[in-house]
Amino acid sequence: MRVLVGALALCLVACGHDHGSGGDGGGGVDAGGTGGVDGGVDTTHPFASGSLVIPMDLSYQATGMFQAYGLVYQLTRQGVRVYWVIDPDKTYHAADCDTPGDECAWDCDVEGSGVKCPYPTASPDFAVATDWVWDDRETATPGSAVGTHAYRGGPFVIDAADRDAALAIIDAWNDPTMWTANPWAERTVFHVVTVHETTAPFVGNLGRTLTSAPSIAVFADGNEDIATGYLRAAGIPQSSGAEFPSGHCGNDTCGPGTANPDLLTEEAIAGDLGTCDAPNNDHTNGALFRPDGSPAYCQIMSMHWGVNERERIQCDGGNCPATQAQCTGQQFTFNGHEVVAEVRAFLGFDTHFFAECQAVDAYENLVPNPDWPYLDDDGRDGHFLTTTGTPPLCPTGTCADPDYHCEQGACAGQDCCMPTPGTWQNLPGYEVSTQPATGTVQVLRPEIPYNQFDGEFGTTNGSEPSFNLSAYLGTTYKNNRQVTLLTGPDGPGDQDLWMSGYLDGCGDIILKPGEPASAAGCEGKVSYLGGHKYSTNVPVTSGSQAQGTRLFLNALFEAQCAGN
Repeated sequence: MRVLVGALALCLVACGHDHGSGGDGGGGVDAGGTGGVDGGVDTTHPFASGSLVIPMDLSYQATGMFQAYGLVYQLTRQGVRVYWVIDPDKTYHAADCDTPGDECAWDCDVEGSGVKCPYPTASPDFAVATDWVWDDRETATPGSAVGTHAYRGGPFVIDAADRDAALAIIDAWNDPTMWTANPWAERTVFHVVTVHETTAPFVGNLGRTLTSAPSIAVFADGNEDIATGYLRAAGIPQSSGAEFPSGHCGNDTCGPGTANPDLLTEEAIAGDLGTCDAPNNDHTNGALFRPDGSPAYCQIMSMHWGVNERERIQCDGGNCPATQAQCTGQQFTFNGHEVVAEVRAFLGFDTHFFAECQAVDAYENLVPNPDWPYLDDDGRDGHFLTTTGTPPLCPTGTCADPDYHCEQGACAGQDCCMPTPGTWQNLPGYEVSTQPATGTVQVLRPEIPYNQFDGEFGTTNGSEPSFNLSAYLGTTYKNNRQVTLLTGPDGPGDQDLWMSGYLDGCGDIILKPGEPASAAGCEGKVSYLGGHKYSTNVPVTSGSQAQGTRLFLNALFEAQCAGN
């Protein structure tokens, strides 16, 4: 059974309002039954009257948008199951919904009003009649009727059976006078989060069932304040319960044993590197792992790790000997290639890795270098999502693409065309592209949890605002997976903005209904976002750069380790 959008669905949910807090089948059915869509597992769930809805569209959650994710974090942390309800057949309406002759089939706020959204958006995930519980604009009267609304943008739903437990957390989150008794809700950035209560039963499609709060590591790469700014906007804390800091890490202020245990330096992630004459090739001995080799976090975020920093290598805090033969026991004190290796090993589990801007290039384009002083093994391979491609040979000493130069002996002893230094960050793979105009962005696969937002996506600039697959090198996404979720007008593969996939192209990011990733042997997921820094300003508006912050927050809860 799939949720219908349109007149039939609205009739079904508008009839027979039940204002009780319990109701038919409240919480009695869980995802995972048999006999669902296409012969797979049924991923629908009946929600009784009295279920709670956290809207995620601009009609009802513009100011509380980011803090809604913090609320979901606290609900799951305190044992309340949250359903991320997403219509698997949703489509994106690329024109403004009020375009004459191309209006959306749904109304923007209350169904039946005839008022269409003045911006493009994806089709609704479900429609149901609700009452107000909390209003992020702080104007509605609690208990008054919202009416029937077709909820867009991947709303979160709490089953009626968990209503009372959830409301205790929601009320504390939204009311600062309750923070003394509930210190977990205290935060520097505060906005009320809209919550509605259903007055009729409905059936929702489960994009994700969130059962645990994700544990989050932020790479202190010199631009960690971008990630911590997103997390502070949401009110999501560190594992210790402390807020993420607003500034950069200093000496001895970040990492295990400090006041900021979840901000990890390069050295902490790399772990023990051994000596220059006895390198340590254990790629699971850094701070991303526990002593038993299991992951210490659900996911890690890297916002702008520099390619030059990735290439840095040191022995005893300075230059390494000119050759390995000259080693006399000096300690490897830094090797950026090992940071990539530790993240690759981390992705061997049900984990998630998010990179933004130049960090995408730093990880994705690393090719192991077995020569001194790197001494890389295969575990130090980047290229989590893309192939390296094949540099064309250049027997005449010239290259057809002006962004490449002929490098002697670079390809198994043969002269071949390699990226010109400073043009594509020195290594083959992703090419840096230009910033696509906001109005030209294509929204692909709007049914993916990663890709939930309402309105138009606003692009931003930076050193790497988008990425190309190199036609010159013949690079592809591994196994030809379709991992591109947002792209420019000529993509995928041209001005790609938002990409998510399984490590090494193991499986399609969209699985069959109810099929676990483990069925295909897939483990870690990888997400890349172009652009240096997105906005945390509220209220969120269509076309604003705040939409990129939503993608970051979506990724926190899409990881397998946050639910199923």
